[in-house]
Amino acid sequence: MQSELGNGHSQEEPHDLADNSLFESVTRIENDVDDLIGALALLGVKRCSQCRQFFRSAEPGALFDYGQIVCYACIPGWWSSFSTRMAVTDRERTEGKLASWLRKYHRAEIVKDAPAKAADTSNVEFQMIAKCLECSGSGKLMEGERCRFCNGDGTVRIVVPK
Repeated sequence: MQSELGNGHSQEEPHDLADNSLFESVTRIENDVDDLIGALALLGVKRCSQCRQFFRSAEPGALFDYGQIVCYACIPGWWSSFSTRMAVTDRERTEGKLASWLRKYHRAEIVKDAPAKAADTSNVEFQMIAKCLECSGSGKLMEGERCRFCNGDGTVRIVVPK
């Protein structure tokens, strides 16, 4: 005499077998896609963490790398949401790296505005405020005089023209 343990079913039902084979197929496909993405990375193709599109890493201006990779088209939306969630020191480090990357690859400029002058955004693709690297955000140089790079504000406006 053999007693059956469990929920009273001695055999798997047909829909359980179908679910299992479907789950195995999906798992196998996910593994294949992961392998393919890994192979693309070996060939120098990287994926944007925001839009999930692939880009050639041989084009340095296409992707910004801050630990994760973001394409140039996703920078404005990513930066506005990401910068508010970071610790101050991490944000300052990342914004310095981003400002340098934008200046090097996307013709970004440091704009010195007079405080009373309104910022003209009609010809701007992207802009951000960053800590002045020359005075480390203090607004003063070593001699105690006002920083000429940020006009003593401690921050600069980085603008990428259209």
